[in-house]
Amino acid sequence: MLRHYNVEEAFQILKQNKITINEESVRRWLRQGVIKGITPTSRKEGWLIREDDLYAFVHNRLPDEKFDISVYTTNDVKEAIRANMWWELARKNIFEDFLEIKKTQVQGCIQHKRYSKMFEKYTWDIIKEHKRGYQTPRVPYLLDAFLFNGNRIKMDEKYELLEEKILYALIEHLRRKKD
Repeated sequence: MLRHYNVEEAFQILKQNKITINEESVRRWLRQGVIKGITPTSRKEGWLIREDDLYAFVHNRLPDEKFDISVYTTNDVKEAIRANMWWELARKNIFEDFLEIKKTQVQGCIQHKRYSKMFEKYTWDIIKEHKRGYQTPRVPYLLDAFLFNGNRIKMDEKYELLEEKILYALIEHLRRKKD
């Protein structure tokens, strides 16, 4: 017997698979018929989505990957699918927002990591050129990664603040690139 998901459960599955970060998107897709669902008879009851309809929707959103629930539990496959989807959105210039980077932020992160002043200058020289037509350097981000000089860089999840997740990951990326 197939399981039925409510909107919240479906949202959690879609969020885990990096398809959406907004529960309202699920409702909109249901109203528009993008996801097949059982129309609610009342607001309290809400939408229901059959398991096979939900996974058919997920399968349609996965770029050129064969969707197999049993294989989908491995982290490598999940990350490859997320990366492909991330690039698909990035090519359409769909990002959550941009982080404007200031020199003092970079200096603080580099001092925290106890890197040299030379590395600080090297890092800032590269970052300050990443303006993309704006006055100050800015980095577009989406879900758990950001775009810098054509590279998708995963955020550093050891930090709590979004700014720190991006800056520390960027600094590490530049450090590895320099070596």
